[in-house]
Amino acid sequence: MIWIILAVETALAPLAALGVALAFLLSRRRGALAGLFADLPERLGELSPAARARLSGRRVWWLHAASAGEFGGLTPLIAALSARPDAPALLVTTTTASGRDAARADARVAWAQLAPLDAWPCVARFLRDARPERLILSETELWPTTIILAARAGLRPTLINGRLTRRSLRRYRWVAPLLAPALEALAALGAQSEVDADRFASIGAPEEILSVRGNTKYDRLPAPADAEPARARVAELGWTRMPLFVAGSTHPGEEQAVIRAFLHARRATPNLKLVLAPRHVERADDAFSALRRMGLPAARWRGWSELGVEALLIDAMGALASFYPLARVAFVGGTWVPVGGHNLLEPALAGTPVLFGPYTDHVSLPARMLEEGGGGVRVSSDGDFAMQLSQLAADPARAQATGAKARQIAGQLSGATPRVLALLDGRDD
Repeated sequence: MIWIILAVETALAPLAALGVALAFLLSRRRGALAGLFADLPERLGELSPAARARLSGRRVWWLHAASAGEFGGLTPLIAALSARPDAPALLVTTTTASGRDAARADARVAWAQLAPLDAWPCVARFLRDARPERLILSETELWPTTIILAARAGLRPTLINGRLTRRSLRRYRWVAPLLAPALEALAALGAQSEVDADRFASIGAPEEILSVRGNTKYDRLPAPADAEPARARVAELGWTRMPLFVAGSTHPGEEQAVIRAFLHARRATPNLKLVLAPRHVERADDAFSALRRMGLPAARWRGWSELGVEALLIDAMGALASFYPLARVAFVGGTWVPVGGHNLLEPALAGTPVLFGPYTDHVSLPARMLEEGGGGVRVSSDGDFAMQLSQLAADPARAQATGAKARQIAGQLSGATPRVLALLDGRDD
């Protein structure tokens, strides 16, 4: 059975790669297609001479994450591993180029590149040249060929921060028989929650390898200085004493809902200002057009500061987080449309009340805890969104109390890193 799976995966890998290329060609991100061809050697499992030089003669642990966000979730673990007296060289692979760039910017990472295609020759070539002694995968990165070949090479592959959304669970159930050998090849599987552990068990993960360890990304705390860039821009706009509604990581269809709720809330709080940050920077022009169409004078983060504007569009990576500590209320995108949600804890850790929509599969645990603990509010209709935003924006004391609960709840989710280290070390604590 295992050999059949390896053969099928290898045969399908070129078709999957072609599908990715076509998707880029037909999308607004078609400019990245040239990068796909430039990155082909890494996708085929090649290690450059620079990579070989960095890793030569060292114990290597291979960590894999999907993208920049998932890599960020691994940084507490990376810090803990790097602090050990016998620290291994950390080789990080990611599925996306942005994830690779984030990993390369971390001085604790010995080398970072794109992951090899989940095809027998590519993975085997990578294992032969990198010679890692461990493989650690993050969240939902269940690549059968990679896991099986790594297990056969003695790497004791381990999935940490493991999660399965309801949507992913439905997909995996269709291929559960093909996935079962890979799950059985895992040395351990640390799930984020009991719900995730049950879902992994339902698709064939052996009970003896399953445990609940949490998610190391919740051990990341924002630096106090993060708010300084936002403070400077707020001062330039003349918004220093005005309440802010910060809507981050929005997708198509969400900007309009945000603006409608903001316009309604402004009736009770006329000096309320909007900060809007699309999830993907390349959509900034569309979001800016939506602001203008709906009658909101707006400035752009990378543009000239103008007095008298009602909204600020964030059109650069990394600027959003600095606004959350200044916000009276925040909304996190990917929740109003069926994406699954983005990082609810970023505003929560800043002590800001969090609004989010009904689609929270990717962030189900923090969403549930924020909702039950009074630090966040799930909104399910335009009317509900407008009402909740209006009430919080108009009542600073209530917003402050709700934000304090959000910060406390976010703190309760921390502490996964020691539990994950124990899992990797084969300890029960």
